[in-house]
Amino acid sequence: MFGFFKRKKHAPFSPEVQLLWAEVEKFRIRYRGNEASDEKAFDTIEHEIFRRLTTQGTFAIDLILKSGWSAADATSMMIAEYVSAEILSGQMHSAHGILNDMGKAYLKLFKVCTERMISSGRMPAGEGHDGIRAFEEEIAAIG
Repeated sequence: MFGFFKRKKHAPFSPEVQLLWAEVEKFRIRYRGNEASDEKAFDTIEHEIFRRLTTQGTFAIDLILKSGWSAADATSMMIAEYVSAEILSGQMHSAHGILNDMGKAYLKLFKVCTERMISSGRMPAGEGHDGIRAFEEEIAAIG
């Protein structure tokens, strides 16, 4: 009657965005954290990735078609980049060098994503493990 609950029509998402979104959903199913903060962390990440995919439509096309990334590797990279930026902002620290529960969940996801890219061959093992170590050193210096 008033149109309050009327759905807005939006342009359909590109096949690449749909592919990445499906991969995010698969990642969620495969990744099961042990803590409630793990689930909450993934909810936040999932929401942010969806928002970015829908506003930066060419990102998915550039990454998958032009750069040749698999959807699984692209998903791991997006999650790792998002959580690393959030952790390095200092907002995930409860004290100097100490992460709060959400920060710990983000760090766990960063490590899982890095290991996934190593196991797929997207990232060399030495580079990935050095990256994790350097990231942990940066975390210790922030907060």
